Amino acid sequence: MKTQGVVIADDPVFVNWLQNGVGSAAEFTLVRAASTEDLVERVSNIGRMDVACFEFSAANQDTRARLVEAFIDRFPDVPVVGMGADGAQDVVLSAMRSGARDFFVLQRDDAYLPNLLSKVLRRSLGSGPRPQHGAQGKMVSVFSAAAYEGTAFAAEHLALRFLERKLDGERGLLLDLSAPPGAASVFLNLHPSYTLLDAVQDVYRCDQTLVDTAFARHGSGLYVLTLPEERIGFPRLEGEELVKLLEVLRTLFGFIVVAMDGHVGSETIADLLALCESSLLITDQSILKSRHSKYLLRELRLHDGALNHTRLVVDNYQRRFGLEGENLAQLLELPLAGTLSGQPLNRVQAMNSGEPLSVIAPKDPYLREIEELADLLWGGSSIGAPEARGGLFARWLGKS
Repeated sequence: MKTQGVVIADDPVFVNWLQNGVGSAAEFTLVRAASTEDLVERVSNIGRMDVACFEFSAANQDTRARLVEAFIDRFPDVPVVGMGADGAQDVVLSAMRSGARDFFVLQRDDAYLPNLLSKVLRRSLGSGPRPQHGAQGKMVSVFSAAAYEGTAFAAEHLALRFLERKLDGERGLLLDLSAPPGAASVFLNLHPSYTLLDAVQDVYRCDQTLVDTAFARHGSGLYVLTLPEERIGFPRLEGEELVKLLEVLRTLFGFIVVAMDGHVGSETIADLLALCESSLLITDQSILKSRHSKYLLRELRLHDGALNHTRLVVDNYQRRFGLEGENLAQLLELPLAGTLSGQPLNRVQAMNSGEPLSVIAPKDPYLREIEELADLLWGGSSIGAPEARGGLFARWLGKS
């Protein structure tokens, strides 16, 4: 049985291009529509439709996106493909965000049209409600109480370490919710046009094609999704929306590393910790950050936050500084996962150059300590909270 397709385009060259590329395996009908109502009426009179192809251009992308959305509302079972004379990123993103399953480029994809169309149809046949159970990527988090660039930096290097080992999947995602916004993309010298805010809006259309088309990707192969760097202030993000997004994303990646801090709110942190197999609370030896960490943990325990898989990491660690890691872990009632030291100048240089520390200073102790943390996180051994102690350190933290 021939595949029946409709082509919504201003230029008839697209229907001829598709017909010649696919040959006798499919039959395409050109439709010109002046409005969404006109489109629905015209395609309703055609009969069977297996696929709909919409022409997109820089000039018409907004109106065409509205046509696609109206078409999908009326014909949800018919897969949509975007196509255009070029593969300009903003045009492709407009098509994908409106609901297109793929995007074909005139002259570039000529030799691949039969395979591309077949792939779209196969995905359509296999689509439907997402399974509640099945293969899901591992999810770990690095979080802090306050805005701190070390949170995203540690999460970045953990994700790169996971990727090197290719544990349980070849694809990995670094999702940065922390402040300052966009830190992870800056540290990796990425300039994403698609951000976490876009992904939250697109959660019901998020699939492998959207990931490959829209998500920023580092040269290492790590995918990166962050808040927009130019954002002033922290956006309002609902925990339920983030949970839905991560539940979808973990079906598309072998692992996800989430960076976040107190800006997202204790309830949202609690919701996301519940999704994670392992988590690290990162702080330093200062009284200020230590106290804020204590306050965040208190809130998380009030919200029944999943802290049974959470460990403490002391960043910028210096021996004999006063507040040792073991003491801080006991006061915060968390097991100590480890410390992160290294040369501060190396770290600043890595952040400013947009290169991982392994490129800037491959012998920096920070990298060895990150590897140890990555091994610990992936092992996922059961842990229990240590018994808290009083004394001088407790008084420093305001705990009597």
